[in-house]
Amino acid sequence: MRVFVGEFTCGGGMSQESIGSIPKGIRDEGSAMLRSLVADLLHFAEVTVPIDSRFGLDLGDADLVLMHPEATMFGQWVSAARDCDAAILVAPENDGILAKSAAMLRAAGVDVVAGSGDFLRTASDKLQTAKVLLRSGVAHPRYVALSDTRYESEMQCHDRFVLKPRDGCGTHEIRIFDSYEEAKSELTNELLLQPWLSGRAVSVSLVASGQHQTFLPAVSQEFSDDSCHYVGGRGPLDDDSQSRAALLACRAIAAMPPTVRGFVGVDLLLGDCASEDCVIEINPRLTTSYVGLRQIIHGNLAARLFDLETGPVSCEVEADSVHWTADGQVWVNSGTGF
Repeated sequence: MRVFVGEFTCGGGMSQESIGSIPKGIRDEGSAMLRSLVADLLHFAEVTVPIDSRFGLDLGDADLVLMHPEATMFGQWVSAARDCDAAILVAPENDGILAKSAAMLRAAGVDVVAGSGDFLRTASDKLQTAKVLLRSGVAHPRYVALSDTRYESEMQCHDRFVLKPRDGCGTHEIRIFDSYEEAKSELTNELLLQPWLSGRAVSVSLVASGQHQTFLPAVSQEFSDDSCHYVGGRGPLDDDSQSRAALLACRAIAAMPPTVRGFVGVDLLLGDCASEDCVIEINPRLTTSYVGLRQIIHGNLAARLFDLETGPVSCEVEADSVHWTADGQVWVNSGTGF
């Protein structure tokens, strides 16, 4: 089997920008996810990876395809993936990049291990995701958009507010306000306004093959200085929190358009009690939690995409014993990093 792995940041998506102009957090997370995923795939497959040579990544025995900044990324990805049996994409939702990448590769006859077009389009738009979840009765923050102000009166009962890109990826463009009127004045068609809610930030990842859906252990997310900048995670959660997170993540995925496939991350907030838990967003792609999850469970996560490993997952560590940073450093019981 040969698998194509297209990671946007390291794979030519920013080749026309100087390295210094690419935010460090984006570089770190992209590199960390790519290294971890390729390492797992190499246990059972040959791997082709488009690469921006400026990143200087060591990807073991993977076949690297150097990207040329003067040519389009999409065309080079299609050319590199033509002889592969499957493709895994780690690309942002911004500007429809993830959906466009999947569509172009599929049009070229490549089996992209990702959700359907309807699933990708809905999950890539936070406003559409919010509408789907709320319509289905899944706990989710109310919102205000320029095109939809039905929840405006409820929104004004809160003290803090979040303004985020509808198609944003990661936490780098999220802004926090103490005034509803100030936040509302900054609202555009490309942004979504929601209340800032308290709670424990949690992520539940799903691995979906053509035959099986497997929810992975829930983990906590860590952010810097009460901001929305992701700096790492810790896990697995305790048993009660696991049950609450898994139930909510399962309901969220069931509410989405068919069909889910590949890696999906569901971001949640767990409140003081289960009635305060809510879904924040759905990421239709691999997330940085992967670097920690692969150290938490038995087996090879990537192998589950191809039904080479099936059945329930089991943890090989105790609660909160694995900690990782956004750049891919991992510690178990505060020991040596992997």
